[in-house]
Amino acid sequence: MSEITPDAASADEETTDFSQIVRSALLHLYDNAFLQNHPLTVLLAAGAAGDRLTHAQALRRTLLDCIERLRPHATAHGDAARAYAVLTYRCVDGLTIEEIEQKLGLSRRQTYREFTKGIEAVAAQLHDRLGVRADQPLPISAPAPDEHALRSRHALAEEELARLGKEVRREALALHDIVSGVCHLLEARLQRRGLVIQTKALASAPAVMADRTLLRQALLNLLSYALDVLPDGASLAMAVEERRGMVHLHLRQASTDAAAGQGVLLAHRREGVALIVAQSLLAAQHGRLALDETSQAWSAEIMLPTAQMPTVLIIDDNRDLIELFRRYLAGHRVVVAGAGGGDEALAWLRQFAAQAVVLDVMMPHQDGWEVLQALRREPALAATPIIVCSVLREHDLALSLGASDTLVKPVDQPALLAVMRRWLGTLLPLA
Repeated sequence: MSEITPDAASADEETTDFSQIVRSALLHLYDNAFLQNHPLTVLLAAGAAGDRLTHAQALRRTLLDCIERLRPHATAHGDAARAYAVLTYRCVDGLTIEEIEQKLGLSRRQTYREFTKGIEAVAAQLHDRLGVRADQPLPISAPAPDEHALRSRHALAEEELARLGKEVRREALALHDIVSGVCHLLEARLQRRGLVIQTKALASAPAVMADRTLLRQALLNLLSYALDVLPDGASLAMAVEERRGMVHLHLRQASTDAAAGQGVLLAHRREGVALIVAQSLLAAQHGRLALDETSQAWSAEIMLPTAQMPTVLIIDDNRDLIELFRRYLAGHRVVVAGAGGGDEALAWLRQFAAQAVVLDVMMPHQDGWEVLQALRREPALAATPIIVCSVLREHDLALSLGASDTLVKPVDQPALLAVMRRWLGTLLPLA
């Protein structure tokens, strides 16, 4: 498994599976615009006279003839009859998989299995017509994307990533909830392709430290790419483990009858922008993406910092100071949360746990001394370190009212790190 690089993700030529090339043509049997630019049109024309439309129509007649040759005898039963029926209903009549299931009384898996058999039978006939063995793969290169357009897309993606990277808001997130939300967005596409994403193993996954919006977008890009390369009826299994402060989310194509032997579909591989965006979004959250497309089973791995790290709540009406402290602690295994006043802080602390609180004194409506006393009246906060942070040098007063320590404004990074280490212990760096 290797990490994504722009060069690896945007290779110009790929050797593709011939049956998948046939499948794409069959599913667009009456789409002249699609067939005119299809690799099979070029292969079958082989320099013959005529325009693209003429060659596309010739390809359609050839495919229909191949399907007709699969028609079983009137007395035939079993696999041959089912495969022909599914192929005809899907490609010639344009029925959906759901409609074919109901019409033939088959399960979803059986329908896709018979559909695959029909496609492979047509592919075998086309191999014969092209004068090669049916088991011999044909190297068909996917059309190279327009290089100028691709560079423009990369440039736009880089601009967006640079902007988003400045606004990262990491928080503790339930991985199962984020993944389930993304799968819901892809539900229609999953149903059309008969694909299943197994997320049950994520129910007990440890929380991750990430930006909710960036993580959703990264997962959406990765799973959309997976839908492009996985065969119909495939199942994508997810598993999770925690190692050395990182949560590893594994995605792997599971073996199913419908997907058996189809391997990874590279014919519709994207030009790489989606993967590069996913990798960059994860990197902005101190995460990584690795992808393996070298074997028959497609797999990917996402690594993100675990949220099992100390949380510091900054209480200050000046949001810029909260952001400053967040930057000071960036790169360390510390979660920084913010509250603009005493009421907001109490509401937050009654829902979440903090291992330390940094409290400003000079705030409107309710000053820091009142907030400090209110916090100390909360039984759950009796042992929580509270550091008073103010331009006022009132160390003794702060301690007498229940503070654990003080910081004098303006606060520089070394001073903040020193007080955090005093109360939280060693601050580990992010991986």
